[in-house]
Amino acid sequence: MKADVAIVGNGVAGTACALRLARDGIRPLLIGRGLPVDRPPLTKSALSDGVPRLLSDAARLDGCGVERLDGMVFSADLTARMLTVTTEQGEIEIEAESVVLATGLAYRSPPVPGLEDAFVNANPHVFDALGPLLTSGPVEAIVVGAGLIGTESAASLAQAGHAVTLVDMLDRPLDRLHDPLPELGRATLDELGVRFIGGVAIESATGYSLATAAHGTLEADVILVATGGVPFLPPGLSLEVSELPVAVGDDMLVPGHERVYACGDLVLVPHTRFGPMRFPHWDAAIGTGEHVADAIAGTTALYDRLPYWWSDIGPRRLAEVGFAGAVESWVEEDGLHVGRDGGGAPVCVLVVDAPRRLREARTIVQEGAA
Repeated sequence: MKADVAIVGNGVAGTACALRLARDGIRPLLIGRGLPVDRPPLTKSALSDGVPRLLSDAARLDGCGVERLDGMVFSADLTARMLTVTTEQGEIEIEAESVVLATGLAYRSPPVPGLEDAFVNANPHVFDALGPLLTSGPVEAIVVGAGLIGTESAASLAQAGHAVTLVDMLDRPLDRLHDPLPELGRATLDELGVRFIGGVAIESATGYSLATAAHGTLEADVILVATGGVPFLPPGLSLEVSELPVAVGDDMLVPGHERVYACGDLVLVPHTRFGPMRFPHWDAAIGTGEHVADAIAGTTALYDRLPYWWSDIGPRRLAEVGFAGAVESWVEEDGLHVGRDGGGAPVCVLVVDAPRRLREARTIVQEGAA
């Protein structure tokens, strides 16, 4: 089987790349299990009704000019751009003019004995079993991990009427993020009735309980793991790079490989203002996916998409424009939390419960680059 562009991975980045290519008259082959699933909402709205959200359906993809192959790449010769895909019908060999790697993140339980049996709620397939548990009535749930995914998950479950305990090895929810986000997260969880326990070291998990070093045994009806993901390449795909994510150039090419591109959470992309960066949010996945499509179509440009993320933690809407990694100091200015670099230029703005001010926040960051 031959393809103009074979896209390995049908998440947010891969689907964005495919739709952009199709718009430009290039018919892509999108490779992945099932229909494209939007993983971020698995941590929010899908927890309410147990149904993963699709990015697109088969009819829309076909109508847009996107060919789809339901399967997984298990071996590849990227020098020759040859892929071997396992499908329900058997193995299929793909010979592609160009290959796009959009394999995203792998979500796994921490290496704790017994915890591998818990639900990892960022993986769509777990909802076959998790969905009925959450929609059959109120349950007691433990969420392991209080980053954005875990805090969103705990808040969503509490809003759906479940009794929720959120645990983390750190002392505060959202503790890896800048102030005032941890305080805002904790206050919202308290309002929703979520019990947060920090400083938890899990020693083992058995069935529906966690044995901890200093907090005794915690028991629940459901245990969800929300400890984040790491850049992922399937077995059989070797890039001969020392580590992930892959540092790509402005052309989004994988170093050492001709006509092999990468996008999404797999890459460090050279931003015109902030330098090499990986920004794990769906907006960056869309941006880098479309940037690869433009490169394949022959449109050369520098990557200057302004970083942006948002999160609904229960009733609270948090949104941020710019790159917090470049901030030296934060100051509250007229109700916005403005982060400035060492030279005093605004490089990031946090907006709390004021979505109508996002355009203002974007303008502040953009004017800071002038």
